[in-house]
Amino acid sequence: LFAAVAVLVGFLVFAGAGSLVAARLRQRPGAVNWAVVGIVLLLLLQAVALPPPPGVVEATAGRVAATLALIAPLAFLMGMPFPLGLSRLANEAPAYIPWAWGINGCASVLSALLAALLSVHLGYGAVLLLAAALYAAAVLAWSGRRA
Repeated sequence: LFAAVAVLVGFLVFAGAGSLVAARLRQRPGAVNWAVVGIVLLLLLQAVALPPPPGVVEATAGRVAATLALIAPLAFLMGMPFPLGLSRLANEAPAYIPWAWGINGCASVLSALLAALLSVHLGYGAVLLLAAALYAAAVLAWSGRRA
């Protein structure tokens, strides 16, 4: 329970920091692409370089600190695409903003459940690789739409 709380709090704090920075980056073209490329690279690095998490981990300060160090850069970057996308959507098609919020909320809940289920059946590395592929597909679709 302690480890789950540390991961959730850490992710929310660092994703919130990414969202704050995104507010400053919204005028820069390609900011969403930059953030998603960073997410994909970090997911690939973690999928290849990290061993799968053990089933039961004793919650120590060192392990919590190491977990937060791994989560921080990824969560920071994951906090950027949605606010940057909303900013662009507000300029191009403001009527779709409620849809974006609804889809984001639904996808957030479903992806968390699906990630947990898939990590049990396929392994943590496979889930990271799948997430990287989905982020890459999203940024390609988003970039291609503008062309």
